[in-house]
Amino acid sequence: MRKTLRAFGLARLMHPCRGIVTWASQRGFMSYSIAKHVPWSWVLEPFTIYGRGWKCRWFPTESDALGHRLFFTGLRVWEKETSPVMLEEMRRARCAVDVGANCGIYTVLGCTVNPEVRVVAIEPVPKACAALENNVRQNGYDSRVTVLNIALGDFDGMVSFHEAEDSTVSSLAVHRKGRRGKIIEIRCRTLDSVVEELKIEPDFLKIDVEGFEHLVLGGASQVLTKFRPCIILEVIHGEPAAAITGALSRYGYRFQNITDRGLETRSEIVPVKDCPNWRCSPNPH
Repeated sequence: MRKTLRAFGLARLMHPCRGIVTWASQRGFMSYSIAKHVPWSWVLEPFTIYGRGWKCRWFPTESDALGHRLFFTGLRVWEKETSPVMLEEMRRARCAVDVGANCGIYTVLGCTVNPEVRVVAIEPVPKACAALENNVRQNGYDSRVTVLNIALGDFDGMVSFHEAEDSTVSSLAVHRKGRRGKIIEIRCRTLDSVVEELKIEPDFLKIDVEGFEHLVLGGASQVLTKFRPCIILEVIHGEPAAAITGALSRYGYRFQNITDRGLETRSEIVPVKDCPNWRCSPNPH
């Protein structure tokens, strides 16, 4: 009990340093090893994410799997190869669809670096969607972001969904072993039907749906034909890379693996260890 009270007192005494710690850590002036000495409660309070020439606020929750990493490293470590490519696409976009938005990191960052972009953020996990809505609202982006608490696939209807304890790995894989959580019933839509209903013209898609990217593409034939958006998606080992390659090849897309050496052009999408993200762009007509 006394040890707990001393720790609590020390945390309160150190709290004025919290902003300095996250700024210095994100800039690389402090080692990530300092994290074990910082009170866990610090990470659960709102903090600033710093970029080159921009900054935004992040409002973490208990279920936010990214908050701890963002607090200490910002974009310096987390998806360090992908985030610069993602932000560049968001800067160019007029209308982006963030499929598998989770708590809204790329939605918020996109609106921060591009004050003109409109974003449709789609997140099926209720608790992650609530955090997404809060991050959007707290940053003042409500007027430019439409949040949908649904899944995307190749049909419109209801579907069983695995809501994992770690919301970043929730998916339609209801029989996947080794991931704790529960099965819920959620609404599933096609991207084509969402785009038609909202009357938007997306020129950029971010798709991260834990192995079901091919189903999202299967429900996006009109979008891929008419609007031909640039796409960034994730493909990890065991996922249907060939199906994704086939789906996008039919619409004349080319593939670039996002690596720490830059964009590497490939003839097909294959899982690449440590470099799971791909930029897919339409060939010029």
